This record gives sequence, structure tokens and C-alpha cells, in this order.
Amino acid sequence: MRSRDADHARLRAFALAAVVLTFLLIAVGGLVRATGSGEGCTGWPKCSASRWLPPLVFHAIIEYSHRMTAFLDVVLVGALAVVAWRGYRDVPRIVGPALAATGLIVVQAVLGGIVVKGALAPLLVTAHFATAIILAAVLVALAVWAFALDAAPRREPDDFTTFARVVAAGTFGLLLVGAYVRGENAGLVFGTWPLMNGRLLPSLSSTPAALQFAHRALALVVGIGVGVLAVRAWTRRRDLGSAATLAMVAAGLYLLQVMIGATLVWSGRAEPAIVAHVLVSSLVWGSLVATAVAGGIIARRRESVP
Repeated sequence: MRSRDADHARLRAFALAAVVLTFLLIAVGGLVRATGSGEGCTGWPKCSASRWLPPLVFHAIIEYSHRMTAFLDVVLVGALAVVAWRGYRDVPRIVGPALAATGLIVVQAVLGGIVVKGALAPLLVTAHFATAIILAAVLVALAVWAFALDAAPRREPDDFTTFARVVAAGTFGLLLVGAYVRGENAGLVFGTWPLMNGRLLPSLSSTPAALQFAHRALALVVGIGVGVLAVRAWTRRRDLGSAATLAMVAAGLYLLQVMIGATLVWSGRAEPAIVAHVLVSSLVWGSLVATAVAGGIIARRRESVP
């Protein structure tokens, strides 16, 4: 029993570390974008055609820090997969996400090289970010399950869990639209907030304007969904347990994200605001994924995983 407890503790430690490092990687990616350092290293995997290490130049160092964070994440996710395979290969909800995360982070690394070669094309940047947040979601789900090894999933999700999944799906769409807006440099096409150039319904005669309007409209819809989810969580907090807590954390983070979004516009896209916007939006996503996973496992118990 003591040995198995040590195995569980090791799994949980690796899962949490992988989650934290992956969100850090997303934040550093936001810093690369905010500072315009995406082409600070012109080669891949080398920084340039002739050298592995970056020159002591601001943009090269920022870009290389992103690559080094990604490398550490690859190593950590690989180690997590080994831990899961060695100790939990007969537990699909553990080994499945661990192996999926390993594949995703390899795809993420390859996409990073393609983005560099593709001169930061908006669709490639969006695909790169999408892979990162899917990886984060898989690792969050694994971490939730790592702390619920004696639990079993409900055969059918209840209304709360289903709604949490819908809100999470909407948030995923919002993140992708936001990434494409950043890729198209359309973040300041409207210079005011909450109105858009002083209007509730602005002119949508250009693609950047249409993208920014879609982003703000979807943010409103998702915000309403997050608010409704938080109210449901509060009214059922006694039986929902950790799922209710996670839903209310997501709501708090979403309010913070709205304030950061406003600051982003008012500050003319100041670099700290850009990084905070990317990071907090990803944390909202992670919290909602955790809510949906936890909501599906809180009701039933079975014997501990052997």
C-alpha cells in the first residue's frame, strides 16, 4: 500500500508540473508575440543556419527562451508518459491522456518549426496555439483524474457537466478567434472599449474589423455562459464539490480577463497586457476543462486503483 501511495504521489507531481509548465509555455509564447520576437531566431531547430545558441540580442533571446521552455515541456511530458505507462497502463483514463499529450507536444514542436519557416502566417500561428491549448486541456484532465484515482465516471453526464462542456467548447472557439485576431494584427482595429469606435455595431467593411467584432461578440456569449455555469455551481455547491469550486474559479478568471481585455485596448496593446491576456484566457480554458472533468466523476466511487 505504501508503495502504491508513492506511485500515486509521483503521478500527481508529474501531472501538476506538466500542467504548470505548459501554461508557462503558453505565456512565454504570448511574450514572443507581444514583443514581435517570433523571427528572433530565423532557423529551426537551430536559432540560425550557423548556430544553435542565440546571439545576445533581445528578440533572439526571447524567442530562444520559448524554445527552451518547449524543450523542458517535451521532457516533462515524456517523463509523465513513462510514469503513466509503468504504473497505470491498465487505467485508460490515466495512460490514454498521457500518451495523447506526448503525441500532441511532438506535433506542437513540429508546428513551431513550420510557423518559423512560414513567416508567422496567421493560420499557422492559430494552429500552433490551438495545439498548445489542446495539450493543456489533456494535461488538465489527466491531473484531475490523478487526484480521483478511486473514482469512476458517470455513465451519463448530468446537466451541469453537459453545460460545462458546452461552455468549454465555446471558450475553445473564442481562443482560436483571438489567436487569429493576433495573427492578423487586428487587435486595435477598434480603438475603444466596450464600444467599437464609439458604436455598438461598427462598420464591418474590412476583414480585421469583422474578426475583432466576432471576437468581442463571442466573448460576450461565452461570458454569459461562464456566468450561468458559476450560478449553477453555487446553487449546487454541496453536491458538486470541487467541480463547483473550479467553475467559480473560471468565472473569477473570466472577469479578470475582461478587465485585461479592456486594458489591452486602452493601453494600445501594451506588452504586459498582451501576455496577461494570453495567459489568463488559457487559465479560463483550463479551469473550464477541469470543471467538466470533475463534474463527470464526483458522484460515484469504487475501489482504489490497485
